[in-house]
Amino acid sequence: MNENEPQSPVQLVSTHLPEGAELVTMNTPAGQPAVIAEDLTGDRVPEISAVYRLNDALYLLVLQFSEGAWRTMARIQGPGYGVTFLTAAPVTKPGRNNLLVGWQIGSIWSKLSVYEWTEYGLTDVAPAEMSYSYIDVADWPGPGGPDGRSELALWIHDTGEAYRTEVLRWRDGSFHPAEDVYPAYYPEVARYYERMTESYPDYPFYWYYLAEAQYRAGIPQAALHSVRRALGFAQPYPSRETLLTLERKILQLPRVAELLRFSARTAEGLRWGYINTSGTMVLPARYEEAAEFQKNGLAIVRERGKYGLIDQAGMWVVAPVYDSISPFSEHRAVVTDGGVCKLIDEQGKVVTKCGYSYIADMREGRSVFRGEGYQGETVHIGRYGYLDSQGYEIIPARYEEAGDFGSGRAWVKMKDGAYALIGLDGRSLYEYEFEYAGPPGGGLLVCQQQAGGKYGYIDLRGQVRIQPAFTSASPFRRQRAIVNMGEGGTKRYGVIDESGQFVVPPEYDEIRDLGEERLALAHAVNPGQPSIGLNYAIADWEGRLLTDFAYTRVSAYQDGLASVADGQDTFLIDSSGAAASGYPKVEGSGSLTLKGNGLIEVQVDRRMSYVTRDGRTIWRDQDPPK
Repeated sequence: MNENEPQSPVQLVSTHLPEGAELVTMNTPAGQPAVIAEDLTGDRVPEISAVYRLNDALYLLVLQFSEGAWRTMARIQGPGYGVTFLTAAPVTKPGRNNLLVGWQIGSIWSKLSVYEWTEYGLTDVAPAEMSYSYIDVADWPGPGGPDGRSELALWIHDTGEAYRTEVLRWRDGSFHPAEDVYPAYYPEVARYYERMTESYPDYPFYWYYLAEAQYRAGIPQAALHSVRRALGFAQPYPSRETLLTLERKILQLPRVAELLRFSARTAEGLRWGYINTSGTMVLPARYEEAAEFQKNGLAIVRERGKYGLIDQAGMWVVAPVYDSISPFSEHRAVVTDGGVCKLIDEQGKVVTKCGYSYIADMREGRSVFRGEGYQGETVHIGRYGYLDSQGYEIIPARYEEAGDFGSGRAWVKMKDGAYALIGLDGRSLYEYEFEYAGPPGGGLLVCQQQAGGKYGYIDLRGQVRIQPAFTSASPFRRQRAIVNMGEGGTKRYGVIDESGQFVVPPEYDEIRDLGEERLALAHAVNPGQPSIGLNYAIADWEGRLLTDFAYTRVSAYQDGLASVADGQDTFLIDSSGAAASGYPKVEGSGSLTLKGNGLIEVQVDRRMSYVTRDGRTIWRDQDPPK
């Protein structure tokens, strides 16, 4: 290239547009020009691809640098009236980019073109009927890892905010379902429908799509719960026959047999092993620590001071060589070795390219990392960025603070007084100039306008929606937020709605969101001295008290049940706050957790046991396993 060539792709394309043509602005939140620079021919020299409008028609223009000048490589008329998507990815063959264009043909519809560079020029290999509402493109890992080609995840609008999803791969000259990567992609789809069923629990179509996503994600127990919830509606969606067929498919999925931890006192000290749901020992007590088996059939255990991963046969999948291993999230786990953090996959392969001082769990294909590469090329030491699932620094370390992704966006602090929400590509979606602007919840963010000032809430565009009035404030969840009105270190917690009105008055020493639209409200046992102890009552989402302040311990709700202790017994309550019928009361103070096969894990007075629903004990920690 010579010095007279325009420096930016937008300027360069502008010099090659026909008279009267204008560059298209993409119909995306960022509204960027429809221009990208990516190699399409495999010569490692990027081509410039752009879409322009001329006489109400759209045209794709591709420029190639050849013999010291930019020349037109292709000019193709496209359908529709706008562009929603423009990227390059290796779809038809590994190592060679295709050009992907989403031509807008309706308010929520786009026609996808997948262009391949051939000896005959640029050819669209996508079928004419390939349309979508939203699209994801990535090389998701199958059982053997990524294959070097990107799959296409198409979200096709059905009804409301429900979408039929297809994950496709190019094979033998056409697109086919990529079922081997379903476990890698469909957890994201399931999370979307979990949010929709949480917001709209009475809409049957969201339960159907949640069940289908959980089935494809390989989560049979959750899928069975969802499909039966969908079957419970008077008018099932899409039909009772379709749901029954899905239920049969779910029941045919191989199940991960549930193994339960047990402890035993040995000459070497306390050791852990695993029993089955009948109380029979499966893996003897040999581990210094043992976590529950995860949905992928792996458990974190410690031996000789180091952590590894075992399968349900007790075989080492990852040898005990690490100082710590986190639970898997989106098929990735964080391991530490000598203070160095790395990401591993479910086969134990390290996917990060170097070590870091900090890595967070994977969320929506992104993990926060701290920019201290021991062998990498990170330049912003001490700042935070994001890794993708393959361990690449997909968003550079340029933030002072960074949060996990959720709903396609993450909260970051750029510098003092400057915050933003960014997309998965790292581009800023919204920026805020406040002393503090916190992570979003329900479309609102906690804000502080000046140091030492009160907290209020702004909307995504930075407009103040709830005036600063609180000494502390938490993010909204399902139109509710917990706030504190106490001054000078005192606690006066309440709950507000999105208009800023109190649903629960600010008169409690603690308030906890228990999930499933239930709250725990607490008064100090001795007024003014909450550190001595608290008594809890259960309230509904409208602030109505369902119980007296009778509980000394309360756990979160799960499937309509929560564990409580009243100072004498530990038991389960239902959503009304009453003791759940058909479940035992256990003398002492602690917690009960539902396990598989109708068993209940009991952790009371620092002792562990497993009991049946009728109170029969199948194992307690002083019992030797059978």
